[in-house]
Amino acid sequence: MSNKDFEDLSLIDGFLVLSVASDLKCGPECGRLLAEGLLHEKVGYVRIHAEKIVPGIGLAKRGIRMDVELQSFPHKPEENELPEKIYDFEPHHKNSDNLFKRNRFNQAKIDAHNLYSGEKDFDNLPDLCVINILDYDPFGKGKAKYHFHNMCEEDISIPYPDGLDHYYFNTSSPNDEDDELNALLKYIQNSTEENATTELTKQLHEYVTKVKSSPEERYRYMTWGEYIDFETMEAKAEARKEGQAEGRAEAVLATYRENTLEVLNKFGDVPDDVVEKVNSVTDVDVLKQWFTLAIKSDSMASFLSQIN
Repeated sequence: MSNKDFEDLSLIDGFLVLSVASDLKCGPECGRLLAEGLLHEKVGYVRIHAEKIVPGIGLAKRGIRMDVELQSFPHKPEENELPEKIYDFEPHHKNSDNLFKRNRFNQAKIDAHNLYSGEKDFDNLPDLCVINILDYDPFGKGKAKYHFHNMCEEDISIPYPDGLDHYYFNTSSPNDEDDELNALLKYIQNSTEENATTELTKQLHEYVTKVKSSPEERYRYMTWGEYIDFETMEAKAEARKEGQAEGRAEAVLATYRENTLEVLNKFGDVPDDVVEKVNSVTDVDVLKQWFTLAIKSDSMASFLSQIN
């Protein structure tokens, strides 16, 4: 869990990003402003999903957790319409895993879930823009922005329009050629009123201030910690039992049961019948839902009313 106080969170902090994105009024507009400010491109109608879980293929395969997915449409979309473009926002603090291969894996999972079954026209696959916001320089070249897309090494003039772009924004290095981007990255790194110096950052600060004034979000931050980190939970399960799929499946169930009960402890001692109810669940998808409900509930009674 972050050692920052709730009031000191910034847009590079995962909890604040998800809180803003989850707000029905603030989320879509804030996501659109961030995409337009970082990429200098116009974004049309948008839908936003905070902390979207993309499951693996069966329990033996790894899924991913996207922090914020912004879907862009050229017009007001129908309910089940596929977007024209997807922006995947990923704020990071640590430099502990292979970020580049992680992005490769995430991109494949996102693409696999954005064509309907039986779809034969790959023109309908949305463009994908993966936006990593980092507080360190992943390449050590002192740049504020690194943009990657596929190209032909033999002739870079040949277009390769696969619709995939990866961006890495480094909040620790200013870009002398782009004052607007500098101001935005400075605000993302430290989201204070003093750093809201442009029209864009002032608009973002209004949304950030609104979310920070919410007592519900303050309470959720108190129970955030490692509970919401599904990857950590999967790693715990993997460490318990490796090898056979059945063993891993049971380990995943055990981990979700354990963490659900641990979250419920915030309401005091968990009644025996509730412990028995949680431990009796054998469907991992149900346990995932109960785990999320435990985090979001404000009382034991509220949790029980929802699972019943």
